[in-house]
Amino acid sequence: MADKRLSLLKDAPISKAINQMSLPAIGGMLVMAIYNVVDTMFVAWLGTDATSATQVVMPLMMLTSAFGLAFGIGGGSYLSRLLGQSDLKKADAAASVSLFSAVGFGILFTLLCLWRMEGVLELFGARGAVLEEAKAYGFHILLGSTFAMGNMTLNNLLRSEGSAKLAMVGMGVGSILNVFLDPLFIFGFGWGIGGAALATTLSQGVTFLIQLSHYRKGRSVIRIGLRHWAPNRELFGEIMKVGVPTFLRQMLFSVSIGFLNNGAVLHGGNELLAAVGIVSKAGMLPMYVILGIGQGFQPVVGYNFGAGNKPRVLEALRYTLLAGAGVAGISSLGMFLFGEWFLGIFKASEAVTAYGVRGLRMLAAAIVLMAVTNTIGIFYQALGKGLESLLLSVARQGLFYIPAIFLAPLHLGTDGILGAQAIADTLTFLLTLSLFLPYMAKDRLSLEMDSRPGPFRTDKPMEQAVGHA
Repeated sequence: MADKRLSLLKDAPISKAINQMSLPAIGGMLVMAIYNVVDTMFVAWLGTDATSATQVVMPLMMLTSAFGLAFGIGGGSYLSRLLGQSDLKKADAAASVSLFSAVGFGILFTLLCLWRMEGVLELFGARGAVLEEAKAYGFHILLGSTFAMGNMTLNNLLRSEGSAKLAMVGMGVGSILNVFLDPLFIFGFGWGIGGAALATTLSQGVTFLIQLSHYRKGRSVIRIGLRHWAPNRELFGEIMKVGVPTFLRQMLFSVSIGFLNNGAVLHGGNELLAAVGIVSKAGMLPMYVILGIGQGFQPVVGYNFGAGNKPRVLEALRYTLLAGAGVAGISSLGMFLFGEWFLGIFKASEAVTAYGVRGLRMLAAAIVLMAVTNTIGIFYQALGKGLESLLLSVARQGLFYIPAIFLAPLHLGTDGILGAQAIADTLTFLLTLSLFLPYMAKDRLSLEMDSRPGPFRTDKPMEQAVGHA
């Protein structure tokens, strides 16, 4: 089994390798995106205040993602490179350190946020009736933070060793369960918005157990356990070299959503806040497909970079850029044509619907640029290039997005709030090209591969990997 998974990364045609790695991720993430839309739909039926409350809690969920993805993407990127180099003992340690660190941070995060929950929610834009709804929703969401961080870490580790199908199954089962529990808890038991959050927490727990079972049953290429827990400066540094840019991106996303929420309340009240929440959920549908393609791309590039196979690295990059841009283009057209119909399923007020349609069209205008930027960012992550990843991460959610949230409404009013992300995506795209084009023109990829220890390997890594498994 290990032979088959690693052979896919090493020898299969690039389109087959990326598709086989990404389609399960896309399937699982699409199910999760659809769940997010359905969950928001059920909550929206409770009223504008409830919809606004979920948007207020969103920064907390993004902070959870920040820690989970830091260890997941950082550990996964390092794991792919270690598998390419056939250093399987160190791969076991990297995976174990990643998972146990994520769980530990999850517990600490939950306790700290519960301690100061009301103040945190007010900071993220909650006022009056929305604050009460946000407290009911946020309490149960925080209880599931440890599961959420563990899930993100396990999911990335599974994909990095070629077990993308199990990663999809875990995400898919949890999301489908959530869709069924939502109406039961919200309307059947009469628990309202708190029931929606409880359904999410229970579903995350199920997903965690499904993904963890892969390692407990000995089916994995690598092994996770306390006996493999061997943190040291080099190992933790390699994980964080890629993990820190991911963390900063998600943390800045959380902070920017907090600013966005406050700006929405200031310029358009709870109606604009609710619309911003709905638009963000709608944007997840194409975003998750693009991210899913990137998740299949990352282990292919990481493995072949570690193995010194430059042609496969470049072919994977070209294929992913075209695939991501194609998905983005189709999605953009759909947002322009069917935005009003989409807003209708939330039974929103006229004001919320009008804001939402405009917001979707502004998001659609820059989604192709975001797809290109995302692919190049993952390319840098897969190569272990922390500085470039850090710069692009900080740019999209901090350097450009936060100023856009403050400055654009001064000139564009509510459209400035709705279009801030598109402005940031456009500027980040230009910055990305300014870094990427000189990198490729000077063939720095070849220089970095030539400086790595050992020549391009063919059979040796595979034989060692099979022996380990």
